[in-house]
Amino acid sequence: MTSTPPLMRIRGLTVESARGQRLLDQADLEIVPGELVGLVGASGAGKTTLGLAALGHVRRGCAVVGGQILLGNEDLVLASPHRLSELRRTRLTYVAQSAASAFNPAHQLMPQIVEAVVRYGLKSRSDAIRDALQLLERFDVPDPVTFGARYPHQVSGGQLQRAMIAMAMLCEPDIVVFDEPTTALDVATQAEVLAVIAEAVSMTGASGIYISHDLELVARVVHRVSVVDGGRVIRNGPTADVLAAIARDQTSASAG
Repeated sequence: MTSTPPLMRIRGLTVESARGQRLLDQADLEIVPGELVGLVGASGAGKTTLGLAALGHVRRGCAVVGGQILLGNEDLVLASPHRLSELRRTRLTYVAQSAASAFNPAHQLMPQIVEAVVRYGLKSRSDAIRDALQLLERFDVPDPVTFGARYPHQVSGGQLQRAMIAMAMLCEPDIVVFDEPTTALDVATQAEVLAVIAEAVSMTGASGIYISHDLELVARVVHRVSVVDGGRVIRNGPTADVLAAIARDQTSASAG
């Protein structure tokens, strides 16, 4: 185990729907600075609910009924909506599955990439554009200036995903939640975007949570894996250790 103090500790988190269905059941998760953690599990396992909890968010009609979400010493379960909004502008951010849905097709890319950090006064427009161009260049987007002048439909899915990652990283967050961001991409582009995600976390020192149902895909880039099933974290550890344990379980099941 790493000796670096966790940036976030989710302890015994229990989330229920309005009908009393338990979506998370005493779930635990730790996020260490500079580390990319994979949250994997089947559909409905609770991985997205747990990942979004790192943003202090639960879906409409659901509620936290137990546990803590500690960002440093601050419990996000107890934070006011105003405080959560502030944290999501500065320290916590999100990369969705569909980049296309994150951009307005009627506007050029660069104004949309810098819009949030400028609106909330985190950076001047000139500084935001400068930093966005640097990020796009690091993410292997050809000719970032020309790219930023294009409209969403004028670039590829992989390039649009890079733009969404740049938009998320522009506020220099502490924690980024990547919610299956390569699901809609072909295999070759998936690999390229995974490399961008690893680069984004490494270059900024941020922490990342990568939510996915595909363990083999996640294993390429994450440092640790938490396996979620039935709302519980049933296995957690370094990626190689978790993969080895799952392989042993599968071998035992086949032998049985």
